[in-house]
Amino acid sequence: MSLLKNIVAISTLSLFIVSCGKPPAYTAEFFTDTLNDSSDGPQLSVIPAGEGIAGEEYTTSTGYLGPLRSIKNSKAFAITRAEITFAQYDKFANATNRALPDDRGWGRGDMPVINVSWMDATAYAKWLTEQTNQHYRLPSETEWEYAARAGTKAVYWWGDNYIQSKEHCDRDIGNCKPGTEAAQPWISGRYNTNPYGLYDVSSNVAEWVLDCHNEKTRSNDTNPVKTGDCENRIVKGGSYTDRAQNTRLSARDAVSIDAKYPSIGFRLVREMH
Repeated sequence: MSLLKNIVAISTLSLFIVSCGKPPAYTAEFFTDTLNDSSDGPQLSVIPAGEGIAGEEYTTSTGYLGPLRSIKNSKAFAITRAEITFAQYDKFANATNRALPDDRGWGRGDMPVINVSWMDATAYAKWLTEQTNQHYRLPSETEWEYAARAGTKAVYWWGDNYIQSKEHCDRDIGNCKPGTEAAQPWISGRYNTNPYGLYDVSSNVAEWVLDCHNEKTRSNDTNPVKTGDCENRIVKGGSYTDRAQNTRLSARDAVSIDAKYPSIGFRLVREMH
């Protein structure tokens, strides 16, 4: 496949995409790029071109998360299967003489990196681009939703209703999966992946995306919104701090580009040509 000329390793997982009519078979493709020191970069999943949805209609229980709209992804891209970890980010920080982010005593290694700003995330993406000679960046909001829904048109990738411990633990509900009942992040991969092979799209930590905060404008394709209040950027995905209703894939919030929170991390897109 010409799109995968630079792939170092590919593994496959046979999955199904829920869509209108009979669900077509889909095989997720995973690969990694090589850094300058010959080590592997973050594992990536190939996200196919196609059509999907973003946003939701207004309801009294969820408020305004819309508008609900059709979106088109005109070309395949790759996205990190999991949120960037402390081990991955610390390697960059040490190489560039940056301060290491605070892990609050919860552990580093394979834990998702936290207490990183939007500026930190974009700096890591730039470094990874230089290391691999491939273009890494934060996803747009619509790219993020398209990848998170994985070909479905539902509130979550598994359907319209929240399921406790499917991918998230709401401690007010109880009966959390062992290891997720504490009020802190957990190692990626504790729950099942979505049909595109992505972990934790509705939980663990929320994730920075490219889009500027703009109450009136939403994208109908995979381009980010670049107008409005660009000192505040959108974060997507539920976190370990959220109640069930706030883990919906259309949920969004605006946060200052310099802010650092223990509930916000990020994953990256790797462009494909």
